[in-house]
Amino acid sequence: MNKKIKDIFIKNFTNLSLNQGINILIAIVVTPILFQNLGSSQFGLVNLAFSIFMLISIVVSYGYHLNGPKRISLINNIDHERDLISELISLRFFIAVIVSLLIVLITFLTSLFNNYELIILCSIPILFSEAIHPIFYLQGKNNLSVLAILNAFSKLIYLGLIIISIKNPDDAFKVNLFYGAAILFVYLLYWIKFFHTNKIYFVCSGFKKIANRLKENFEFFFSSIAGHISIHSGLIILKLFTDNNELGKFALANRVALLLRMIPVFIIQSVLQNASVINKNNNPDLNKYLNYYYSRGLFVTFIIGLFFTLFSKWIIILFSGEEITYSNQILSLLSFIPFLAMLNFKNILLILVNEKKRILNKATWVSALFMISIATVLSYYYKGLGLAIALLISEFISFIVHSILLSNSNES
Repeated sequence: MNKKIKDIFIKNFTNLSLNQGINILIAIVVTPILFQNLGSSQFGLVNLAFSIFMLISIVVSYGYHLNGPKRISLINNIDHERDLISELISLRFFIAVIVSLLIVLITFLTSLFNNYELIILCSIPILFSEAIHPIFYLQGKNNLSVLAILNAFSKLIYLGLIIISIKNPDDAFKVNLFYGAAILFVYLLYWIKFFHTNKIYFVCSGFKKIANRLKENFEFFFSSIAGHISIHSGLIILKLFTDNNELGKFALANRVALLLRMIPVFIIQSVLQNASVINKNNNPDLNKYLNYYYSRGLFVTFIIGLFFTLFSKWIIILFSGEEITYSNQILSLLSFIPFLAMLNFKNILLILVNEKKRILNKATWVSALFMISIATVLSYYYKGLGLAIALLISEFISFIVHSILLSNSNES
């Protein structure tokens, strides 16, 4: 394999791993504070609200986290970069404003968020932090070390605010507020420095350009919603069938599992830019390039799953400060989600580099609808244990669905 290509992967994966390492370290410190000071019920509601906003934030991203890096990687002119960055941020900010107003109206006019309205309203800054998230630019430029630095600064600010302010269950509304505000502040500083350093100006897009972008990326946006439903809707479904106490204990294990779930995502993000360039040049080595990281990714995620299953008891103690048998059992199952998600590595990359929007859209929605169905049934009968099993099955079914649809598209 070309040494330069391999070095770029190693650089990207190292930076993304460092980024996730920071998240894990912060989670190790923050989670016990939140779980013990808020109690399992409020901790569950905070994580429920966070899951809701992770789902909603994908509306704000509008699919450009999928194809934005590829477009940036193919641009070599700073003025063209400025135009694309300005249009994407304008679009996402516009969506964040509209969605935020809808959330406020729903909160005040309905009882949908009964008992945790304030937590929901104070989570809105998460949407605006997503609107100006620079990962699409940094990934496209193979400059993910900057993302790790930004993440470190924002999480340290968040940690400081949590330590100072979270003392009892009444402080639950502050958790997501601090999370969103800290990230928003750091990302704003990054873009201000970026535009100043490059001596260019942010150009706010008019409604016509925003409308064009909305039309252009609708299929990627629609498919990304389904993808996030598969990942983040578990707690929302479980809330329908269990009490806040069990929800909180499940959320504790799920929090660890979500950190692990990012490993396959990091591998995809590390490979995507090079895969796009190889594919653009019609290089026949693309499949060989993908297979190289596919086999290694499967091995690594399997070992990680085995490790977290064997040591789930101690990992839960590390994250919560106490032994919780229920959370141990859930984590021992969820630990293998990264391995099952890694099965889909090649499918996702082949779809992205060839911009097969319709295939991605169909595959993700079939997978999401299956996940919602099986998660609802198993959660109804077996509560959190059923949901954990449903999440595992759903990852495998997603791999099968993507494989079949991609294979059919290649044959036609």
